Amino acid sequence: MVTDSTVVNPEEGPEEAIGPHEESDLTIMEHLIELRNRFMVAAAALLVGVIAVLFFTWDPPESLPNTFDILLDPARDRIDVNLGLVQDEFALLVHQQKPDGSVIPPETELRGPTPKGLALNDLQIMRALENALSKAAGGLSTPEVTPDEVRRLETVQDAYDYLRGKSDENFRLASFSPTDRISAIFKISIYGGLLLALPIIIYQALAFIVPGLTSGERRVLLMGTFGCMFFMLAGMAFAYYVVLPRALDFLLGVAAENVVNVTGIHEYISFVTRIILWVGIAYQLPMVLAIAARVGMVTAGQLMRFWRYAIVLVFILAAIATPTPDPLTQSVVAIPLLGLYFLGVLFAKILYTPRDGSEEPVEEATA
Repeated sequence: MVTDSTVVNPEEGPEEAIGPHEESDLTIMEHLIELRNRFMVAAAALLVGVIAVLFFTWDPPESLPNTFDILLDPARDRIDVNLGLVQDEFALLVHQQKPDGSVIPPETELRGPTPKGLALNDLQIMRALENALSKAAGGLSTPEVTPDEVRRLETVQDAYDYLRGKSDENFRLASFSPTDRISAIFKISIYGGLLLALPIIIYQALAFIVPGLTSGERRVLLMGTFGCMFFMLAGMAFAYYVVLPRALDFLLGVAAENVVNVTGIHEYISFVTRIILWVGIAYQLPMVLAIAARVGMVTAGQLMRFWRYAIVLVFILAAIATPTPDPLTQSVVAIPLLGLYFLGVLFAKILYTPRDGSEEPVEEATA
């Protein structure tokens, strides 16, 4: 009768002793077959994710969310069509802007005779509406103002209501080639599909690696993986709701009075996905520090003494994540990253484990 001669470390439970040897009897060919199978599962998950996002991006039913519209919302939100802008455009057109700063009342008729009306024709009204919409969009491509729609407008208030609905519902980007729209849609689908399939891909990778690790190493790896996913999603949400609107405000507002910026669909999607993904990756900082401390590579004391260099590195990361040269947008990204660095220091203090099993050095603990 064969007996198990495995020696159990008194500091480890039976699970730690058995874990690393579960797959020790597999041959190299069996390992390669397992790797192939797990790769095929991960590839299938990616394909399903891409198809799912493609369904919500190409032409989904109106009752379902449109991924393309979601990415366009930050640009839509910055189109500021306000009543004062419309009033100013009509005032400049008819030269009725008064020295005291008063403007044309909203109830003023567009075609009515002066002095109560503006006595404008359809072409003049269309020109004023196009100018107002162009200024409100700040360089973004705007839908065409059609003559049939202009004929139904009677007052300045009607013109304002028309432009507000026009910008909210029919905002579009420019396409410079027949393939721009398709390539942008597939880029969204690939990135979105990768994000949806990421848990399965990570699981398949861990399932292949984990049998060679101890149970303690497994727990660290799994906790670090879920933590990284959480911080990445938080970073992507921060980029979408905070960073993108400010970046668009700066980039599209520079010389907007003298330069008409036509934003292409391919360039816009690349710009948006780049910011979202890079900020999401930058938000992994606290988990990277926590894992490094858990395996004994760094200590909390070392990280605290490194804080001056950390500020420089954080601003470098912010500059990479935000392709805008203005310091305001970079600071919007850098300040939260700096807070995440000190959160990583706290994680390192809690999770630090010396490599040799000894206690943390005295100078590190008292730093």
